[in-house]
Amino acid sequence: MSSYLRLVRWPNLLMMGLIFLLVKTQLVDPISALAGVESCLTTLHWVLMALATVLIAASGNVVNDIFDQSIDFQNRPQTVVVGNVIPEATAWNLYYALGSIGLAIGMFLCWQLGNISNSLIFMLCAGGLYFYSYSYKRQFLIGNLVVAFLAAVMLALPLYMEMMCAPGEWMQLPWAPMLVALGFFSFLTTLIREMIKDMEDLKGDQFAGSSTIPITIGIRNSKILVLLLLGVLIGAIGSLQLAWLSEKDWLMTSYFFIATQIPAVIVGYQVIRSQKPADFHFASTVTKVLMLGGILSLVVFRFTLQ
Repeated sequence: MSSYLRLVRWPNLLMMGLIFLLVKTQLVDPISALAGVESCLTTLHWVLMALATVLIAASGNVVNDIFDQSIDFQNRPQTVVVGNVIPEATAWNLYYALGSIGLAIGMFLCWQLGNISNSLIFMLCAGGLYFYSYSYKRQFLIGNLVVAFLAAVMLALPLYMEMMCAPGEWMQLPWAPMLVALGFFSFLTTLIREMIKDMEDLKGDQFAGSSTIPITIGIRNSKILVLLLLGVLIGAIGSLQLAWLSEKDWLMTSYFFIATQIPAVIVGYQVIRSQKPADFHFASTVTKVLMLGGILSLVVFRFTLQ
């Protein structure tokens, strides 16, 4: 069982479930209550949306490991699951099962909400993850952008579903800008982490004939690019902090400084000094902490509505 949990990357899936929980309980519910607008998404709808997204993401993780067997044997032979612990045929069956169930739940949700055409979103996400693993991740920048875009889509999905029910009402609520900001944060941090992972996996990617960013422009220039993106992230958060300071919102200002800007600086420092795959792996792990800090900001945001 532990091998299957590793294969689907259960900590990442748990974080995705946490995002849906926090968006509903800390953002949508309190603001819609204050505005007197009733959500058309029931608790069951939210559970179905989260479950469909998590299952599709899990299938994407499985197919990624299937296509990356040769690369992973070069980079991390001791942690390879597919072809080592779990047979490839079994992994393919798991991929089809998770993806099919996730798509079925997504289609049922859209049918329940009266717009079956929205199920195309779930299909595009499943297809994007498959082609990312099959081809995009070995190409220059494209794979990084695809994963970052899908991460942002996951945060925008609840907003979109609500808008489809009552666009006139939900477009006026103040939680939409917050969700857009979180989508941008998710896109940028995911892009940064994907680039760091490419530097970590340089050896295996070279073996597979990939054209990732580090292979194409070199490690030094890749580090510069990551640092520039971190600078954009820190600057964007800083602009928000200035707005909060003008309103004397010390809670949000302090939280983002501690939970996002400090980890971002640590990531930058670690990227600068990284030489070995283990160094880049640590930088990638700290980036996860940075991402979690952004997600948990929803809890802090909830207190500003009191």
